[in-house]
Amino acid sequence: MRNNRATYAQIIDVVSYLPERVVANGSGDAGDELGEDPFFRGVAERRFASPDHTSADLGTRAVGKLLGRTGLDAADIDLIIYNCVFNDTFWPGIGPAVQHGVGARRAAILQVDTSCCSWLSALRTAAAFIESGQHRNVVVLTVTNFVSRLPEFQKSARSRVLGDGATATLLAPGERTILSTYERSHGEHYGLLRFEPDVVDGVFKDYWERGCGPITVSFTRERIDALRENAMSLVPEAVAISLDRAGFKSRDVALLITHQPNEEYLAEWRRRCGIEPPRAHDTLAKYGNLFAGSIPVTLADALDNSLVKPGEVLALGTFSNGGDMVSAMTLRWPAARV
Repeated sequence: MRNNRATYAQIIDVVSYLPERVVANGSGDAGDELGEDPFFRGVAERRFASPDHTSADLGTRAVGKLLGRTGLDAADIDLIIYNCVFNDTFWPGIGPAVQHGVGARRAAILQVDTSCCSWLSALRTAAAFIESGQHRNVVVLTVTNFVSRLPEFQKSARSRVLGDGATATLLAPGERTILSTYERSHGEHYGLLRFEPDVVDGVFKDYWERGCGPITVSFTRERIDALRENAMSLVPEAVAISLDRAGFKSRDVALLITHQPNEEYLAEWRRRCGIEPPRAHDTLAKYGNLFAGSIPVTLADALDNSLVKPGEVLALGTFSNGGDMVSAMTLRWPAARV
């Protein structure tokens, strides 16, 4: 007899692996005219990965920690979906190295890159594989090994919100966790925030050209203002849409976790979402902005500190780059957590 019972994807656990090296933020603008802008405030310290860890090493350690916590055998992983900033080589990505490093000999790999939205995008993808019956055990991995690899950029106060680290999330068939999602691309904002070589002797060369400058993040006052305007409208709207699709209001949310760019954004997003502390959690001050790893690092921290109870509703939201993509998700945390 055919079983018509629906299969749902359950988030079993979320863990973080943070490098041992702690970097405390100093005072002053380090000669950077934009360094005192609120966009770069709110981080007391963060973690640096390089040169102690490669990206593959960070990913392998995070997945290993996840397997140790959940008791899942590496041979039972069907798929590893990952996002990495930066991979250890331009090509290939770190997926095969992590798959081999943890002993997941039957696993396929898939790289997802929607920048800071990548963890939520990967959760949606993992759920689709599970709920279609194609896979059972899917690991979603984020690796951020960025700022510690950019010594020139570190001289700028604009680097002081960025940190390194990795997260691993296990999804499997079970109690429904993801109640609704919302993702949309806003291509009209493409190129507003760019990671690219710095100008050398007044000349800009692309990263594939000989003699290009060191990688930097290109900011101007005008770009920061436009980015702020996009972020303030896109993220609260996305969170509200996701909650509405799940049949909830902001008052129903036990915990709001957003991307972690700076203290100004966190405060304003909470106000606009109508979810103020203590129904919000952040890790900005101690870990900084980890790009796609920001939300799962913060969720892992909330779980480790018993801030999430079974059955509670969580609201997640983020945007990418200068606002060229936005993503939100509504979760009901499952009763069973290994």
